[in-house]
Amino acid sequence: MNETGIPIPGWAEKVADSLGAGPHVVVSGISVSGNIHAGNLREVLVAEAIAGALRARGEEVRFIFHADTIDPLRKIAPTIPRSYEEYIGHSLSHIPDPEGCHVSYAEHFLVPFEEALREMEMEIEVLRSHELYEGGVYTDVTREALDHTEELRGILQDVTDRQMPEHWSPYLPRASSGKLTGMRVLEHLPEQTSVVFADEDGFEEAADYSKGEGKLGWRVELAARWKALGVTFEPFGKDHTTSGGSTETADRMAREVFDYPVPGRYEYEWIGLKGRGDMSSSRGIVLLPKDLLRIMPPNALRRIILGRDPARRFDLDLGSGFPRFMDEYRAEAGEPFVPFNHLVVVAQTVGGDVDAAAGMLRRGGYVEAAEDGERLARDLAHARTWAEEWAPESMRLGLLDPAESREAAAGLDDEQRAYLREVSERLAPEMDGEAVQDLLYSTAIGRGLKPKRAFAAVYKVLLGKTSGPKAGPFIAGLPDERVRERLSG
Repeated sequence: MNETGIPIPGWAEKVADSLGAGPHVVVSGISVSGNIHAGNLREVLVAEAIAGALRARGEEVRFIFHADTIDPLRKIAPTIPRSYEEYIGHSLSHIPDPEGCHVSYAEHFLVPFEEALREMEMEIEVLRSHELYEGGVYTDVTREALDHTEELRGILQDVTDRQMPEHWSPYLPRASSGKLTGMRVLEHLPEQTSVVFADEDGFEEAADYSKGEGKLGWRVELAARWKALGVTFEPFGKDHTTSGGSTETADRMAREVFDYPVPGRYEYEWIGLKGRGDMSSSRGIVLLPKDLLRIMPPNALRRIILGRDPARRFDLDLGSGFPRFMDEYRAEAGEPFVPFNHLVVVAQTVGGDVDAAAGMLRRGGYVEAAEDGERLARDLAHARTWAEEWAPESMRLGLLDPAESREAAAGLDDEQRAYLREVSERLAPEMDGEAVQDLLYSTAIGRGLKPKRAFAAVYKVLLGKTSGPKAGPFIAGLPDERVRERLSG
């Protein structure tokens, strides 16, 4: 575990050990052409784990999230108006926000992700690629790429087994129309840090690459970015590391053109949503990190997204399997333990009333968990949100009001109603969950009533259901007078 309290996985320590002495620059890069979802977050968390392992080893580390804000829009996201097809080929940073809430299309998708990183208290710099180009960070490597156009063309053709167009260029200049795609570079003027190009209609223009008036093509930019930022490690998804993929071309370009050592890497697998498949903005299978932070704390989010091994694919189970995950997480983290299912019951019973929740937890035997009001308020909010948005119907509870409880009792038989009255008379405020459970069971046996029918009656008058959470701890956690009023009605 590093100094911020974030656990360092064993696989991350092994990767860090393979990187040698620093200083190190750890980079994760993602396009902002659509929602940056929880699947994308896996790459950032892989990089964070490596950065954390390096820092724990005493290395100087710069950790960067490189947002590809200057990239051209290639297709619009499912939630974006079809009218935005007119911006195909334009830089994401130069396209208006479709909802008018941010300065650009890029910021519309980047800002919520950036807010999630801050909520997770991640030690990371968020860099926008259009600002790097405009600030001259990529000027030298762009000049170098243009000076070695033929060598780069040869590598692309060799690796991808595709013939590049006659006027292929590593640089995509931006035309006065705003488009980055479809231009034909005619001449490089290195002394003026510019290129002369012909637009789609054949008109000649010039673009100054020291001012961000264009960008390097993706495969070339990857290798150039390593050199410009001094990158020593970057993780990649399996789509980039296949034969002929972007890492194969970038590796050769780094060595043969930019004279820069290939950074260390880690190949991670996709994550999906159980029952829906791999997360994908283009297919509308999206779960945002901020959505997940509404049902779990930051370190639990790290744990569930990374999994045991990010090199393996898995599906997020946010339904019936989620309580088990939270119990395992809390046990591993050494947090005061309350079964998540019980916390869900408490949250649905008291809402946001922290004092009432603390009382329920104390009566249920979870004294330590009741002492930290700030943590309890957070945990209640997570549990209540999960119950509302993800819980199976069987776990969605609501204590009946007295009138509803009387109506439910009217549907019971005489034996069940007599059983409930006796339980009400014998119930004592000092009883803990185990004592109440024993009372419920022994009273049923003493009256010759089958426990299944007895407990069904309890759930019916309290919750309007025939089953529910373990009855003893649930009842022990409720105010005594509220329980008596419903059992004796």
